[in-house]
Amino acid sequence: MYKFTKQILVAAFVMLALDFLYLSINKANFENQVIGIQKVVIQLRYTPMILCYAFLISGLAYFILRPHRSVTDAFLLGVFVYGVFDLTNSAIFKKWSPYLAMMDTLWGGILMAATTQAVYTLV
Repeated sequence: MYKFTKQILVAAFVMLALDFLYLSINKANFENQVIGIQKVVIQLRYTPMILCYAFLISGLAYFILRPHRSVTDAFLLGVFVYGVFDLTNSAIFKKWSPYLAMMDTLWGGILMAATTQAVYTLV
């Protein structure tokens, strides 16, 4: 149980660090997307943000880390999760960028795979 707890803590740290970097680099893309749809700048709401990361980390822990699935499986999980989000937005919002949807879906796979690899290497 101690190892699994360490895996979750490492996964949380790595995922948050990598996603912070990704979002910082792509800040203008996401800001323009939100302004184009909502007509207002991004206003971060912390409770949903924390819950989102809790779901992502829990899903990674349950489906990938606990059964010690492959990094490829982690990549696919990320693509599926982020793909559902981005394609739902594409279906709902006329101005949702197909480029941003593809980029973000791919990022989901990279984020989950990189986080999994880091956990397997460090713990």
